[in-house]
Amino acid sequence: MVKKFDITTLISQHGDILTSLFDHMSDMFFLMAVEQDADGEYLFRYVLMNPSAMHVALLSEEAYGKTFDDVYPHEKASLLQHMYTQAVKSGSPIHFTANGDIIGESILSPVYDSNGVCTHVFSITRDVTERTNLESQLAYMAYHDVLTGLPNRRLLSEKLQQALRAAQSKEEMVAALYLDCDRFKEINDTWGHDTGDLFLQMLATRLKSSVRDGDIVARLGGDEFVIVLTGIHSERQVEKIANRILLATQEPWMIEDRIIPFSTSIGIALYPASASEAEQLLSNADKALYQAKKTGRNRFFFFDPI
Repeated sequence: MVKKFDITTLISQHGDILTSLFDHMSDMFFLMAVEQDADGEYLFRYVLMNPSAMHVALLSEEAYGKTFDDVYPHEKASLLQHMYTQAVKSGSPIHFTANGDIIGESILSPVYDSNGVCTHVFSITRDVTERTNLESQLAYMAYHDVLTGLPNRRLLSEKLQQALRAAQSKEEMVAALYLDCDRFKEINDTWGHDTGDLFLQMLATRLKSSVRDGDIVARLGGDEFVIVLTGIHSERQVEKIANRILLATQEPWMIEDRIIPFSTSIGIALYPASASEAEQLLSNADKALYQAKKTGRNRFFFFDPI
């Protein structure tokens, strides 16, 4: 018959071998001894850690035999205490993700002796900070314009649909302002695409400063932008904002010691007067933009269904 060893025996007899198994792991390995105080509360003491764990946790072998409260500030110690207590009480492995400067995914597994008593908790933590940041970056890029940081067409569509639903419930109007730059191609052709890109970034800033905090400014691509105005009760409100945008874009544009002449045209469509759905509202605003350009540029034009 093979003699059954519990982990305490394994550590006392082969602790150095056990530790060496985890020395070259990039994941963090912790082994904590489980105790109970006079009130029945669990205490956890450091038994083993691999180099990765000590490096990230800013601990050394001096932590062995100490509790969370001995080595960490109260807030972090309380969080770890809660995690490990949950592992003991659950009686099975639990998953936990810690967010902070380092984002760690942990699996905490209770370890039992031959009498069925939980004597240790074994924890493996993986640093997923880089992966999580990359996922967040990709998610951001999926919904935002890379050059200006503004919402892109995809996010605009979602936000516009939300705005229409809110307007319907509040019996308000929504205005879609479709605008592009008059003769933007001349900027690229004369001063180059780098100057053109810088100009678009500056334009995005001016547009955002010309509207209210709750309004939406999006870039569809090239020199095409859409502004969504919410909480609208009259055309006069929209006219004031459209005039403010025109004035803001007519201010001198100084880029790399060059004064660049510029103006913009704006097409406007109103919900629910000229459209009941998001795509139709944008389409009608685009048609109004064409009319604004056709009648002389550097002006705004409301969509007229007639």
